[in-house]
Amino acid sequence: MSKNNKNIYANTFKVLAVAVGVSLSLNLIQQSALAATLDRPFFRASAIVIVFGGSDFIENGGVGSVASDFYLLDNIPSGQVGADIIGADGVTLEYFGAANTPTSDGTARTNELLRIEGQVSGGVLTNVADFNILDANDSLTEFGIDDNTDLDMSSYYRISRFYVTSNAAFDLYAQASNLTATQDFTALGYSDFRYILFSQTTGSAAQNPAIGGLGRINAINDLGDMSAGPTKVFDGGRRTARTRGTIQQQAFSFIPIYYIVNGDPGNAYDLSMGTGTIGATVTYTIYTP
Repeated sequence: MSKNNKNIYANTFKVLAVAVGVSLSLNLIQQSALAATLDRPFFRASAIVIVFGGSDFIENGGVGSVASDFYLLDNIPSGQVGADIIGADGVTLEYFGAANTPTSDGTARTNELLRIEGQVSGGVLTNVADFNILDANDSLTEFGIDDNTDLDMSSYYRISRFYVTSNAAFDLYAQASNLTATQDFTALGYSDFRYILFSQTTGSAAQNPAIGGLGRINAINDLGDMSAGPTKVFDGGRRTARTRGTIQQQAFSFIPIYYIVNGDPGNAYDLSMGTGTIGATVTYTIYTP
C-alpha cells in the first residue's frame, strides 16, 4: 500500500472517530436533558367560620370569650348548614356591663327592673343586691304624680352579642324555639317578641362581611318569623378578616335585640298586661352562602 493510501485511511478513521464521539456526546446530552426531578408545592386553606361568645350561662359558671363553634364550609352546598367540628353550643355575651360576661337564660339576670317615669317629684330608686330585679331589698322614695306619670321597664329590651371570624363569606340563620310564659303572659306568643339584628365591626383587622351580600334581612322582625325553622337573618358577601391579625382582631360582632310589644311597639310594658314571665331560645347557625 502506498504512503498516500495509508494517510487516506488514517484520516478517514480519525473522521469516523470524531463523528462517533460527537454522536455519543449528543446522545449523552439528550439523555441528561430527559432526566427530571419533580416538585409540586401545594397548600390549601379551607373556608372556615369561627363563632365565639360565652361557654355557658353565668349562673352555670360560664365564662367568655370561648370559641364553641368551628364551621367548615368546603363541599357544603349553598343554603346548607356548615360542618361544625366542635361538639358544644356557646351562649351570647352581655352587650352592656362587665366585658365577656355570658348572659343568663333568664333565671338570674333578667333585665326586668321596673321604673317610674314622668313623675312630678321624687321616685328615686335604690336598687341593691341583684341590680336587674325589683324586689323587697330595694327602696323607693315617695313621688308626685300627674296624668303623665307611668310605670315602665327600665330595660324593656334584651341586648347581647356574639362574635364571628371568618376567611370566607357566610350566611347566618336563626330559629326561635322553647317559648315559655307564665301567669298573664301566657296570652303572648312568638310574634310579640320584636327582633332587630344589629352588627358592628369590632376587631382592628376586621371588615363588614355584609359587603357583597344583602346583609341584615329586614323582613325578619319578630320571633314569629323564625319559629317554623332555621331562617336566614344575615346574608354575607365576604370574609370578616381584612388584614393579618388574631381571631379577636379579625372578629365581627352580631348584636341581637329583643323586646316585648304586645301589639304596641311604642309601649313595651303596661300595667294592663298584668304579671308573669316570658322567654324563648334563639339558636344561631352558620350556613354556606
